[in-house]
Parts: sequence; structure tokens; C-alpha cells
Amino acid sequence: MTTYSFRSHFYSTCAFTVLAAALTLPTSSLAEELDAIFSRVNGFVAEKNYSKAIEELGWARKELEKLNSQRLQTFFPEQLGDYKGGKIEMSGAMGFTNIERTYSNAGSSVTVSLTGQSGSGGAGLGNLAALGKMAAMFGQQAGQDTLRINGRTAMLNKMEGSSSADLTIFLDAGSVLKLEDQNNKDASTLRALAEKLDIDGLEKYLKGNA
Repeated sequence: MTTYSFRSHFYSTCAFTVLAAALTLPTSSLAEELDAIFSRVNGFVAEKNYSKAIEELGWARKELEKLNSQRLQTFFPEQLGDYKGGKIEMSGAMGFTNIERTYSNAGSSVTVSLTGQSGSGGAGLGNLAALGKMAAMFGQQAGQDTLRINGRTAMLNKMEGSSSADLTIFLDAGSVLKLEDQNNKDASTLRALAEKLDIDGLEKYLKGNA
């Protein structure tokens, strides 16, 4: 019995160690790759081969963008109230990135997305976010409502006769956070779910303070 317990404990410990290593491998591998890239950059600079150094820095940017994406994904929790998160989807074009995750609950689904400029905390959307705030304050139309979510200006769209609704939050850092429900019966659900997101933490990270 003692031998069996020891073996069970040993195998469980090994399995946990392997699992932990697997979970941390992507970030660790990226960090190691960055170290190797910067080492090559320093070597090329010492050789005054600046064109190759610049080329290597381009690869460093790609690796850093991967790390940035991994960090942003942590702001899309597995559970949002009574809604369970699905697979996180990412896309990018023209220097902008979009991260989204659809949350489902008893036949209802809400898609949460974050749009910003790749590698710069969304600063490239600064003007767009500012225009969005102005539109929310001064350009309301039928079916639109301006409100505040965690101190940020937001616009709720719920068109008459439509089953869909969306809530757009204009972050101070310039990015846009949006919640969309294609089968919405109560638009207030979007606000309740938005308030469960770590918007303060996300904003802090996007501003470079975390």
C-alpha cells in the first residue's frame, strides 16, 4: 500500500510538472528567441552590418507582438458572468489587430472584441476613439444611448424592431472595446457583462503602465 501510494504521488507530481512546463513553454520560448535575436543584433552592430541588424529587429518586433497578443488575451476571461467563453480569435491588417471571443449562455451569445494598432497599445486609433466619443455625446440617433462604463464613454445601439444590439466602449488609450449580441432581448445585459471585464487593467496595460 505504501509503495502504491508513493508511485501514485510520484506519477501525479511528474504529470503536474510536465503540464506546468507545457503551459509556460510558449512565453518562455518566445523570450528565449528574443534573447537570441538581440544577441545577433549586437553582433551585427559590432560588425557595422546595420542592414542585417535592422532586419533582425524586424523579427524581434514580430516576437514582441506575439507576446503582446498573449498578454491581451488574458483580459478575455474564460467566464463572463453566466456566459462561457469560446475560442479566442485574432486577425490583423494594415497594422491593426482585432482580438475577439464569443461568450455563450443558454442559446444566447455575446461577442467581445478589442481593436487597436499592433504593437503600440492602440494609439493609432486615438483619433477614431476621440471621434467616437464626440459622436456618442453629440450625435445620438434613435435607438442609441450614451452611458459610462467604468468611467469611459460608451454608446449602446439597440435599433427598434431589431433583435441585435451592440455596446462600444472608447478607451482612453485609443483602442475600442465592443460587445455585440445578435439575439438580444435586453440591451442592459451588454452593460452588465461589460462591467465584469477588467477594463481598468486593460487600460493600464495599453497605456504602458503594467
